[in-house]
Amino acid sequence: MHRISTLRRTGAALFALLITFALLAGTAQATKVPRVMAALGDSITRAYNTTGNGCPTGPGLDCPKNSWATGTNPAVDSFRERLDAISPQPLTAYNDAVSGARAINLLSQAETAASQDPDFVLIEIGANDACATNPGPTPTATFREQVRSALEALVAGNKQVYIQLMSIPDINNLRTIFTEPPDQNALLRWELFHVCQGLLANPTSTEPADEARREAFREQVMAYNQALAEVCAEFKRCIWDEEAVFDSTFTTADVATVQNTGGLPIKPFTEVPVFGSGNPNSTADYFHPSVSGQAKLAEAAWSTTFNDWRRRSGALAHSG
Repeated sequence: MHRISTLRRTGAALFALLITFALLAGTAQATKVPRVMAALGDSITRAYNTTGNGCPTGPGLDCPKNSWATGTNPAVDSFRERLDAISPQPLTAYNDAVSGARAINLLSQAETAASQDPDFVLIEIGANDACATNPGPTPTATFREQVRSALEALVAGNKQVYIQLMSIPDINNLRTIFTEPPDQNALLRWELFHVCQGLLANPTSTEPADEARREAFREQVMAYNQALAEVCAEFKRCIWDEEAVFDSTFTTADVATVQNTGGLPIKPFTEVPVFGSGNPNSTADYFHPSVSGQAKLAEAAWSTTFNDWRRRSGALAHSG
């Protein structure tokens, strides 16, 4: 009975996915489940600073097996794993993201992905653009053009490619969950590791200038998300997440902390104290998603595809 129920759920998911792509393509005859997917973006998609057996795998603190997009860790249940589970054919997945990337780097990633001939591409970009302090955040108009150029490169490589753009998280929530009450590990590591200082400098200050800086940061993230939505709307086969990631709530467990992030016996981690309980020499930066956070991103991405199907099929049903 359980096997029959599982088969029914798998069949329903496959049917919904096919309908999604059929509505995007405008014809059901040409619709197939993707056989090759690629993921573009930054350290979020590389699962930077996540923990687990064998992590990090590199480069640096990357551990892409924990990626929300292409990972293979069952605890994450990535988009790739969910897609593979309902696909009638083997799925090939590429993680072309690069930790530290900004929108200006997205074009080169898209060109790499285009050479892999993907049917489906996931993109998460913009956090590093917002966090930049020297010379400052990427201007919104520039960000928009950089993202557009990347999507154009993907389409030039394969006019049938489906693209799914994910919104930037509401990063300001990080400051809230780690300063109310103040977490000494977070405060110290934000300063020592120079973590997103456009937002997290002087994190407990209530001075008007600091409050205004934080609000300007959030407004910049929202402006980027609006630009992502507008660019996506220009491409027939682009799915926008309708700010599913931005609207997602996250807790301290969803972020890399000394409690959930392992350690490395190298500098600077050996020189950073751990207040209270936690892993010695932890690489935690109190910024990047933990394995739990990656799982939430995977769910937001997967839900986006099917919410898009519901929206489009609903609109179709009411169009007469």
